[in-house]
Amino acid sequence: MRRSRTEAAVNAGALALVIAACGATPATPAAPSCPTDRSVVVASQAQVVALARCATLRGLTIRTGGALDTSVLHALATITGDLVIGPTVGVESITLGELRAVGGTLRVVSNGLMQGLFLPRLERSGPIEIDGNVAITTVSLPSLTAVRGAVRITDNASLELVDIPRLVSIEQALVLTGAPQLVLVEAAALQTAASVQLELPKLPPDVADQLRAAAAAR
Repeated sequence: MRRSRTEAAVNAGALALVIAACGATPATPAAPSCPTDRSVVVASQAQVVALARCATLRGLTIRTGGALDTSVLHALATITGDLVIGPTVGVESITLGELRAVGGTLRVVSNGLMQGLFLPRLERSGPIEIDGNVAITTVSLPSLTAVRGAVRITDNASLELVDIPRLVSIEQALVLTGAPQLVLVEAAALQTAASVQLELPKLPPDVADQLRAAAAAR
């Protein structure tokens, strides 16, 4: 029995749709949004991962009760505003491997378990405040050359090392107090600071004298 012309047309149309569907190119997933008009607050690993491809942020606040791995922010080079870390409870270290500039304040305050702050490529920053981090042993800013404001590292009972070997100038005060375990401050390049305040019982006298000389040279 011959098929009717209508039936043949319907079948041909259906076949064409199947072929078209099979050859369709899958939709490309949308790129993640990087906020440029507001500061970002992250409290979960999912929120951190969502920013993994962002090169610039207006501001970043890390505030959480859980563990976070910030090393996934491998594209982040510039924060035009503040970088605020804390309070946190479960974060053991902060690493931002590509961060080069913080336009506002770098504030690291009240982090209960954090043992290290590692910003290996940070070159310039506004005021720096590192305070009340009971477990922190290491502050590592090996590429930092200039600070527009004060550097205040205070009341960090376990702190042993402050690594700022390329820091040349501090626009305002350098304050290092409340760190009874601090034995090493790598700051051989420091030339100028508005003032220097030290209360570090284990810091070698020659290192203390070198730091105070930066204020005398101003």
